[in-house]
Amino acid sequence: MGSVAKDTFLKDPDIDIFLLFPRNLEREEIKKIGLEIGKRILPEGFAKYAEHPYWHGIFNGFEVDIVPCYRIKSVEELKSAVDRTPFHTEYVKNHLKDWQKDEVRLLKAFLKGIGAYGAEAKLQGFSGYLTELLILRYGNFVDTLKNASRWRRRTYLYLEEKGARFQEPLVFLDPVDSKRNAASAVSEEKKYLFVHGSRCYLTTPRIEFFFPREQKTLTKEKILKKIDERDTYFLVATFPKPDIVEDNLYPQIRRTLDIFTKILEDFRPLTSFYIVTEHFVHFIIELERYQLPAVKLHEGPPVWHANTTNFLSRWKDTALRGPYIIGYRWYVEIKREMRNAPEILIKNINNYKLGKWFEKNKKIMKISYLRDTIDKMDLKSLSEFFDFRFPWER
Repeated sequence: MGSVAKDTFLKDPDIDIFLLFPRNLEREEIKKIGLEIGKRILPEGFAKYAEHPYWHGIFNGFEVDIVPCYRIKSVEELKSAVDRTPFHTEYVKNHLKDWQKDEVRLLKAFLKGIGAYGAEAKLQGFSGYLTELLILRYGNFVDTLKNASRWRRRTYLYLEEKGARFQEPLVFLDPVDSKRNAASAVSEEKKYLFVHGSRCYLTTPRIEFFFPREQKTLTKEKILKKIDERDTYFLVATFPKPDIVEDNLYPQIRRTLDIFTKILEDFRPLTSFYIVTEHFVHFIIELERYQLPAVKLHEGPPVWHANTTNFLSRWKDTALRGPYIIGYRWYVEIKREMRNAPEILIKNINNYKLGKWFEKNKKIMKISYLRDTIDKMDLKSLSEFFDFRFPWER
């Protein structure tokens, strides 16, 4: 299955071997048999986990996945998501013309070069199957870019006929299953990276779109200088790296980072990002300010509300100023108990749900500042942040 079967692969492709089992077998049984077959074919391999386990190994220098699924007659009989893959392969083989295979390769190489190729949770980009569908929809590589350069906030594409509606920023109805969005993995950022990259390429085609220059790694001293030039505060929350599969890890990381940014919104976050190293996950939030004023404006109920009496009684003698009316609400000015970013983050973290693993391990979170933690960071990842040019511009 996959790009090897469809002859749309790039250099050094992964090879997908599917084991099709009768529908009357229990799922646990096909998992067990599938892994056993994998071990016999690739004895040096190991089990990997998606919706259900499959076997991964190396054969003649190529990465190989041996995947168990059910042999079904139509997608209406689906028992798991991987059961759909044989239908994808057959659809592309039956509809993609021979000359279009190179058009798919061009599009894949372009998406890979600009950093938008790969549907894994870590990348949130375009899958190989989606690139094939785009070539089937638009005909060739250049026309795909011309059309993508005009995509707007909602983009709804299909090959066979209209079907289900979805909320994702990019929708491409799967021609073998109209109830599925084949572009559901694509994030808003990766969609618009493709839009912008397409416009830039059509204006000035260059080989760097396909083969970008290597990101130059800045020295520690240059990164520290850039931190000083920005005159902001980089707060770092660090956890040990959890031993979970990447497709589960990265959604949890993104959720956790969103929560940290929300907790620290009074410090006016400018940017936020994360760095995953071999042993740690670092959440980095750049703040406009490190400390809040001693005085806080506290909003009360509307003047006509039943809680007015309690509000006035609560704050009459304890507020720094007020109660007073602005518009239709009561307000008071009160003294902040905590004012700096680390204290606020630690105080409020239990009021929110982080990503599943990080939620369970809040107590081992370490707070620091980037300047003090830079020796534990991946300098290449930091360089990508501080040199935020697009890959084709380096």
